[in-house]
Amino acid sequence: MDNLLNEATLLSGSLIPIVLIFVQLIKGSDTSPKLLPWIAIGLGVALGLTVGIALNASLLVYGLAGLLAGAGASGVYDAGKSIKGDN
Repeated sequence: MDNLLNEATLLSGSLIPIVLIFVQLIKGSDTSPKLLPWIAIGLGVALGLTVGIALNASLLVYGLAGLLAGAGASGVYDAGKSIKGDN
């Protein structure tokens, strides 16, 4: 179990910037800001599973990595928003 979480955490670090880019692109559209964290998590999981399928690797590990990446990306988005002072 520890190995699974360690591997997923390391993989999520490489997925976070990609998820952030997609969230920034979606943010430019007419999307409610309340949905952005959920969109980030969904994109993270989808991206993680896609990479897992492409590499023929464990979908559990890559799906969990995507979940962590989406959560991290939404956290980075919210933290940047609070530092910037946006409401």
